[in-house]
Amino acid sequence: MKKKDIIKAVQDIKYSADDDPEKAHAQEDALRERFIEYIATRKDSLGEKARLVLSTNEINFPHHCM
Repeated sequence: MKKKDIIKAVQDIKYSADDDPEKAHAQEDALRERFIEYIATRKDSLGEKARLVLSTNEINFPHHCM
């Protein structure tokens, strides 16, 4: 994940925020997920921590916002 990719994603979120806050929220969640996945590829303790964070995806519960 390159810095320019993150900047573009943030710009997209800002653009969506005014017209469609729900879309902006989904884009924000997706950016954070992709970033954590990117960090999780590291072989150091930070990568290990990121993999632990991502392990919550395997917990069976409804993933929706109220």
